[in-house]
Amino acid sequence: MRRKAVGTSAKVAAIVVAIVVIAAGGYYYFYYLAAPPTQQVTLKVYGSADTQDMQTVLKDFQGNYSYITVNYQEFTPPTAFAKITAELAAHNETADVAFITNSLMNPLKSAGDLISYNSTQSANYPPNYHEGKGYFATAILLPVVFSYNTQLVTSANLPKTLNDLTNSSWRGKVIMHDVTIGSTGTQYMLSLVPIVGNATFTAWAKALATNVKPTLTTDTTAIANGVASGQYSIGIVTYLHDVVRLQSQGAPIGWFLPQEVPLLTAPASVGIVKGTPHLAAAQLFEDFILSKNTQQVIGDTAVRFVAYPGLTAKYSISAVAPNEMVVFFPTAQVSAQARAWGPIFRSWGF
Repeated sequence: MRRKAVGTSAKVAAIVVAIVVIAAGGYYYFYYLAAPPTQQVTLKVYGSADTQDMQTVLKDFQGNYSYITVNYQEFTPPTAFAKITAELAAHNETADVAFITNSLMNPLKSAGDLISYNSTQSANYPPNYHEGKGYFATAILLPVVFSYNTQLVTSANLPKTLNDLTNSSWRGKVIMHDVTIGSTGTQYMLSLVPIVGNATFTAWAKALATNVKPTLTTDTTAIANGVASGQYSIGIVTYLHDVVRLQSQGAPIGWFLPQEVPLLTAPASVGIVKGTPHLAAAQLFEDFILSKNTQQVIGDTAVRFVAYPGLTAKYSISAVAPNEMVVFFPTAQVSAQARAWGPIFRSWGF
């Protein structure tokens, strides 16, 4: 970002500040030697992370860039996607930055609604943590598990395999994310196909619908809440961060993975929306979210699993689920197929 030239003394002062911060072991990054502009910038972010979980991060960002005010608006990923695309189509003001799951970042990219930006932090992440041409970069991980009420189901009685979950004894006791709407539940189910095989998956899904008839919900948080409250014994497609949050509050909820099922994990990424009038501020925000220090803040103060590799944080996958194999989902292909599969799952009895 270009700034007007400033006097030599101001440049020296800025350089000194940067050196002091580095010597102190800080991780914040100062990109400009010149003084910040006098004009305030309001950066609009549409994100799916809870507003409460983002408060510390947003406060830290404001502390580093006092001339940028972040207007963070919380939406479910489908709502954020629909809002951005509709506002762009109508040539209305929309988000400067999207911070949602990759299942909807991919369609935004395909529609030409994102700007390519290779963050200064990208080199700290594996290649599969950011889109190849820089359209978005992963900042939070959303592992998905099966949940259970620890007062209603003992460890010995937990389903060991997917087929164990099709026993009619579970009828009326299972809640599941709606697989007929083409969203998270559909994508999760389709991501199991290459893992267990098409024939095995089809037989299992049909038996689950016929024998168990799980209650479907469009709200992922409702799954963990329903299990923790004792309304349901088992939850399918439960975000691990919801389980951990409820456990920290003393709720009787645990999690498990049936045999052969890995820890399927949805990446949530940050990307810059086409046409933003605040490009430099949006780039700063992406760099900041991906920086090691901010990732540490996220991992220590909120029940969100950080993406920064090897980071020692309270809420990292290595700390909470150290022995599980992590597999990212959905692929771009699954994202594209998910909506068409809704009617198929409905025809199977869901």
